Amino acid sequence: CDGLGTRLEVDPELVVPDPDLSVRDGALAPWASATLEYWNRVLDSVAEAHGIDLDTPFRRLAKKQRDVLLYGSDEQIHVRYKNRYGRQRSYWTTYEGVLTNVERRHRETDSESQRDKLEQFMREIPCRACNGARLRPETLAVTVGGSNIAELTDRSIRDTLGFVDAIDLSE
Repeated sequence: CDGLGTRLEVDPELVVPDPDLSVRDGALAPWASATLEYWNRVLDSVAEAHGIDLDTPFRRLAKKQRDVLLYGSDEQIHVRYKNRYGRQRSYWTTYEGVLTNVERRHRETDSESQRDKLEQFMREIPCRACNGARLRPETLAVTVGGSNIAELTDRSIRDTLGFVDAIDLSE
């Protein structure tokens, strides 16, 4: 979190805002644009490899199929397409999943506008390492009377005063 206490994480509910839509009808919001021919080809190949009907509402797909679409698969898929000259082309690749794709693109982009676009599919959550305390785990490991500095400063002044008065410190 770099000391912020929070981090951005891709939220599946923002990526699939309407699970009653099928993938072909735009269930995967980051790729719902008609101009994303590349992802349409990849999704067709993923569907073929994993037995996914892209015309079925996302909600009605099996959990394993939804997980493949969201989180990807290590399995190689064969993508076939016709180029602009009408020639048949193909290649083998793995599918990283829409959530991983959004997270990776957000991390790698230098474009502020692209980052803003991708952040519409993300939520700010407390950092897992510090639980929002904005301190390093090593600092939080130091305790006095069983409390670390973040826990102590979260208390009211009255509670903190009582805590300090009750501590029995050695010389």
